Amino acid sequence: MEVPFINTDSLINIAKAESSKNSIKNGAKSEHEIQKAAQDFEAVMLNMVIKAMWKTIPKSELFEQNNATQIYEGIMHTSLSEEMAKNGGMGIAKVLYQQLSKEQK
Repeated sequence: MEVPFINTDSLINIAKAESSKNSIKNGAKSEHEIQKAAQDFEAVMLNMVIKAMWKTIPKSELFEQNNATQIYEGIMHTSLSEEMAKNGGMGIAKVLYQQLSKEQK
């Protein structure tokens, strides 16, 4: 009997987005907090884009598709999106940071 797969990746994205929203809503105190919230938001957005792009790749019969591969792919997508956001990503975090910094002043 196979155990149903729970998509923990989506739960992580939801938690990260909620954390960013709460940090911004409660008035992030420091520049670092604002930057982190903006990067987390961009990481969530990038993760969604990466997942959508990944679905377009044809599946190969070379490797078995099971829960372990799904977990690995989820971790890989999350790590990739976080690294991309830290290194500039699509620029969403930068623009969001600038906007939030103006509002804090």
